[in-house]
Amino acid sequence: MKTRTLPALALLAAAWLSLPALAAELPPRVNADGFELKPVGKGRLTWLGFGIYRAGLWTPDGRFEDFAPGGPVALSLSYERAFSRAQLIEITTGEWTRLGLATPAQRDSWARAIEGFWKDVRKGDNMTAVVVPGGETRFYDATGLVGRVTDPAFGPAYLRIWLDQRSAVSELRVALLGE
Repeated sequence: MKTRTLPALALLAAAWLSLPALAAELPPRVNADGFELKPVGKGRLTWLGFGIYRAGLWTPDGRFEDFAPGGPVALSLSYERAFSRAQLIEITTGEWTRLGLATPAQRDSWARAIEGFWKDVRKGDNMTAVVVPGGETRFYDATGLVGRVTDPAFGPAYLRIWLDQRSAVSELRVALLGE
């Protein structure tokens, strides 16, 4: 009995230790849609020791040069707890307001856009945003493309929640930028 338990525990431990690397992966559909992206950095957001989500930042060359013209930028979030769609939108719009991004009317327009396709998330769910420079922002989950925002100003504002110098998640920002 003991000889069977030890290999099972070792396998379980190996699977658990590999979760951080897997959590920052892109949904397969992102690559299938022609986005050839390499990781820039990854990290984990916690609050009072509890995991909120794991995040990964991706670009074509594995480097992030602010929002300079070039290839797409992807931010992948793998949730470690549940959030309602309303909570996600409230947190997002709150950060846009705190950072002074866009006008109130623009933020309201963006909130209405994402409300049309964002869903409640559960532990283990992934949501990935792919920002096409000067173009739309596409959102993917494990099943594929779930929606898009066509306003070209949306994507940089969305990414700034994590990547702005004034980000509320400064430790995660450093990890995402690979610094």
